[in-house]
Amino acid sequence: MLAPWPPGDLLADPFAGATLLVLAGVVGGLLNTLAGGGSFVILPLLIGLGLSPGVANATSRIGVLANGSAAALTFARDRALHTGLVARMAGPMCAGALLGAWLATRTSDAVLRPVIGGVLIAWALVLVFRPGRMLTPPPEPRPPGVPAFVFATLIGVYGGFLQAGVGFPLIALFVSHLGHDLLRANAAKVALVFVYTSLVVAVFAAAGQIDWPRAGLLAIGMTLGGWLGARLQIRAGAPLVRWAIVVMVGVSGAALLL
Repeated sequence: MLAPWPPGDLLADPFAGATLLVLAGVVGGLLNTLAGGGSFVILPLLIGLGLSPGVANATSRIGVLANGSAAALTFARDRALHTGLVARMAGPMCAGALLGAWLATRTSDAVLRPVIGGVLIAWALVLVFRPGRMLTPPPEPRPPGVPAFVFATLIGVYGGFLQAGVGFPLIALFVSHLGHDLLRANAAKVALVFVYTSLVVAVFAAAGQIDWPRAGLLAIGMTLGGWLGARLQIRAGAPLVRWAIVVMVGVSGAALLL
């Protein structure tokens, strides 16, 4: 059974903690929709608010699910979503994500804590020093083949296990490997994360690792952030996505390295 808001939290005042969670959800949802890396904000905050790494990892998925539903619906209504690409890539992504989530529920906090820290620092290094590779598409789009499905499965395993930063390799796959424009690639990324998260949430819930009160607060903020991010992207187009990625790479990289 999950404990109530513990006295050793980052903010012992429940109202202040709840407000911070909602606001962080807005920021995280906006970042996830425009570029990726919202979990770089959410995971450390949840751990700082008293959750164990495993419960924080699981609880964040409810916010990701709410964020993805709001953003994907907004993209679909404005016909910015490449549904064919999402349908082709959903199978391997979901298979990998279910495996990753299962592994996460069986990983102890003593192991998961350094894994989270190490992965976030590794992402900082990759994104700071090699960000351009994922923004350069080949001359013509190409249909996904075996390599793309293998990459999607591996990305799914990572997303199911940890989630943080999963949008970056997805954008790299859709843009630099498959040749889609940045706007549609980002919309497809959001939709795919929503699809596999709807499955892995059940895995984490069955393991009793979701703190539902905090998850609900996070979901409120991330729903708003997802809708706002999708609207901004549709109005501003690919340049906004490109700049959002560059800024997020720099900010998250500096924060994680410092």
